[in-house]
Amino acid sequence: MKHGGSGDSKVGHEDLDWRIITAVADAKGVEPLDIDDRLHDIIDVDAVKQLFVGMPDKRSMTEGRVSFTLDGCEVTINERWDINVNSHSSVAAD
Repeated sequence: MKHGGSGDSKVGHEDLDWRIITAVADAKGVEPLDIDDRLHDIIDVDAVKQLFVGMPDKRSMTEGRVSFTLDGCEVTINERWDINVNSHSSVAAD
């Protein structure tokens, strides 16, 4: 599941944390508050922001992507702030 971003570094900068959580929740079919893992225990989101943010109001000067696992999902973020989530967990029937 892919969630779009923007080439403009100021878009998505402040809310990247929430965008990651909601992308994982969407992929898992749960509410964002039902995510078991705490994002900041998994990855330093401020470091990701610094990696991809260029000068204020400019496009990122760094190309690439960062991947990590959050609540059983592989999350990848690229320099355009696109968030791609692949759910690896299988839901067991009750």
